[in-house]
Amino acid sequence: MPFSLHSHSGQFCKHAKGELEEVVQEAIRRKFLVYGLSEHCPRYRVQDLYPEESHLQPSDLAKTFSEFVLEARRLQLKYKSKITLLVGLESENITDSSTSEIIDLVSKHDLDYVVGSVHHVHETPIDFDRETFEVALSKYSPNYPLSDYSVSDNASINDPISSYPKSPEESLFISYFDSQYQILQHLRPMIVGHFDVIRIYRPKYKLTDLIWQRIERNVEFVIGYGGLFEINSAGFKYFDDAYPLRDIFELIIRKGGKFTISDDSHGPSM
Repeated sequence: MPFSLHSHSGQFCKHAKGELEEVVQEAIRRKFLVYGLSEHCPRYRVQDLYPEESHLQPSDLAKTFSEFVLEARRLQLKYKSKITLLVGLESENITDSSTSEIIDLVSKHDLDYVVGSVHHVHETPIDFDRETFEVALSKYSPNYPLSDYSVSDNASINDPISSYPKSPEESLFISYFDSQYQILQHLRPMIVGHFDVIRIYRPKYKLTDLIWQRIERNVEFVIGYGGLFEINSAGFKYFDDAYPLRDIFELIIRKGGKFTISDDSHGPSM
């Protein structure tokens, strides 16, 4: 059954293209039977706006998201005889209040589902461009303490509390997967978005034991609550694989995880 559960439009996302209805019409033309509309949730601080949003305020993003939900529900009804549309959001995890803000949004708009994604580490974008990735990387501290999300009753992590990252990359990757774990614990998203997007600008970086322990913890947690890992074709822009890359993909299979398919499109022709 042709389907995708992760998409964006230029109408409601500044780095995408096209109207939301054009995206839906293209999905119908390509004979999708189920299609998920999952615009980014709003960000609530000026410092978290992207360069193309420099003329906006956080309140504008909140208004835009409300407008997205209204338009998505309209299209859901208009095209119900041709396609099943699901209306959701793609998450962020920037500050300590991010997950509670998302929970409020889901409740307020009675959304169908959540794509649980992380795009920031140390309050810095890690997949927007190489320059901001390097900024996030520069925030490495050799005395990085293990976060509150590093050890859990459900975790497979056994490293002693005295274990510290040995490089900026290891620190950044650990922080990313700890932030992802927070999203998983608080939101239990139906879909886990681009599981290892942190690899985008370090495609050849060898994952260390400390990183793998966190990956296994997160995978086991998702399987435990019945979530789905997306095979996200956006990865093909940078790698020979979709997200998650082959090593993590094979780990998920070995542990009995289940997948869904997402194109993470950013417009009717993207």
